[in-house]
Amino acid sequence: METHERKRLMSSAYRCAFSRLALNYYTFCEMMLESPAMAEDIRTREREFGRLLDGFLGGEDRAAEVDALRSRNVKEMELLTSYADCYTIYEYVLNRLERRFVEMEAPKETPEEFAAKIVERLRASKDAVILDSGMRSVVAQLPIRYTRQKFYGLVMDKLTTYIGADKAGIEGLLYMLRTSAMVDLPEGRAEQYPELEEAYIVLRDADYRNMDRDGYENCRFRLDRAVEAYQTKADVKLQFESLLNDLYVLFLSRNEAMIDVWENDMFRHVVSGVREHFRKEGLTEIDETLTESLEDLEGIQESAMERIHFKEDETDGDLKKMEILMSASEFAPLEEAGGEAEPADREWVEEKSRQFCEDLEASFAGMPKAVMRAVMSGVLAQLPMTFRSVDELEEYVRESLLACTDYVEREACMELLAQELFEE
Repeated sequence: METHERKRLMSSAYRCAFSRLALNYYTFCEMMLESPAMAEDIRTREREFGRLLDGFLGGEDRAAEVDALRSRNVKEMELLTSYADCYTIYEYVLNRLERRFVEMEAPKETPEEFAAKIVERLRASKDAVILDSGMRSVVAQLPIRYTRQKFYGLVMDKLTTYIGADKAGIEGLLYMLRTSAMVDLPEGRAEQYPELEEAYIVLRDADYRNMDRDGYENCRFRLDRAVEAYQTKADVKLQFESLLNDLYVLFLSRNEAMIDVWENDMFRHVVSGVREHFRKEGLTEIDETLTESLEDLEGIQESAMERIHFKEDETDGDLKKMEILMSASEFAPLEEAGGEAEPADREWVEEKSRQFCEDLEASFAGMPKAVMRAVMSGVLAQLPMTFRSVDELEEYVRESLLACTDYVEREACMELLAQELFEE
């Protein structure tokens, strides 16, 4: 990259990262003031971040420390996300038991009418992405009545559509499938999040086959509290990761960036002011002089972002890192993939698929049937949709509903699917 173009890119990245960091840092402080549940966690994170920010403002090189802290936060988020995967499965089960204990209005349509209504809704979509998302919602919510061998056959058949694709991409998909299906539960999560582990154990050990009202209400209460706690922790980690990403960009770009003195002074005024606010234990609100600068920061961020264009074949290590740090994937790894993409042949895909199904079979041992069906549903919804037409999809919906002899579960599936596809 030419020196002039590189300086222009570094300058735009610096302006964008600094303005966004200032805005997000201000928001981080607001989150602490507005949510007592987040306050302690935010203060703990801010003390770590603030020390590195002080180093940046003082001209020190703390990039390696930012990198280490970012990696730790990514690992903690992986542990946290594993609970979200588990809770999604148990929510699926409890949603289908709810009508046994809570009086609810029955669906007005017959299974045939409902299937036609679903397909009519999907047929109206002209966007391929929206259509695919709708079909995945259908598969995820419909009753599952496959034998395990039939299910494994479907999984292996759908995975063969990836023959010829990049091995790394398929490995990534299999990782998501394994974690979302509770095949792989990461070590250390119970120690990191004991309250979330406690709720998971209650849900894991519940007797769903013979569940009474008290058992249902206890599981629902535990799940709702755990999901709320998970979301609180996830919100803090996401905001913290955004701050670390932008601070990392600042360390990488500051030596080459050219920036207006007025802008640089404003950035430093805001972040230094917010930093001082965090140091005040009894703080109740943010100084208005900082709030007045937010609109200018938003304008600078937008104008700088428009000028940032990374090359697809970029080989410069710092620029490649900056592209990842400024992407929409806050937790994306910074390690280089290395080498050219390696296509997967049939033998490799079939072996990976076989291993996944064998591990699923082992995880199903002793698992309640209702939970097993929830896992199957979640796995199939993440695999390629192989319906050749919407008419074939309509047949699939109709037969799935008609084959479900548990009318309570069938009504719950229809209600949940209607909420996803027809409610704004």
